[in-house]
Amino acid sequence: MTGPTPQAAPVAFYTTAELARAAGVTRRTVMHYAELGLLAPDQVTASGRALYGPYALRLLRDVMDLRALGMTLEEARDMVALRRATHAVDGTYRRDWTREDVPLSDARLDALHARLRAIHGAYERQADNLARFDRWLTKRFTGGALPASGPSGGTDEEDLPEQPGPA
Repeated sequence: MTGPTPQAAPVAFYTTAELARAAGVTRRTVMHYAELGLLAPDQVTASGRALYGPYALRLLRDVMDLRALGMTLEEARDMVALRRATHAVDGTYRRDWTREDVPLSDARLDALHARLRAIHGAYERQADNLARFDRWLTKRFTGGALPASGPSGGTDEEDLPEQPGPA
């Protein structure tokens, strides 16, 4: 005996204000990113109200992170286009996507790949320094109680930010 086929839960959509609130940005920021093509509404009501699917929140946060990492708006737009082509509105990966679904030229994809590798390489080179500097700032300025040996087992001297060497 088989029961009824389970139905997929309906996708909840965000208004512009709800999306902004969930991402911790202003409504104007969401509208600006939409105007620039960084975010596209997943639906538009008959009255013209933009509605964003759950994946739009992830994309908005990704855009903010990419911008913080130094990517240009054009590079961030390309990343969003790539994600939209390979993911459904709810954020699940689409295994059926094809190259034709990606609205970027091979040259743009190559440039984006090179930029991502450069950012990733810079982050890897700086990860220890960033963590050490964060520990140092936490101990010195926020009253954070870190153990004297720190998480790496080092001393306070080792937790100081590295000084730049001669050029």
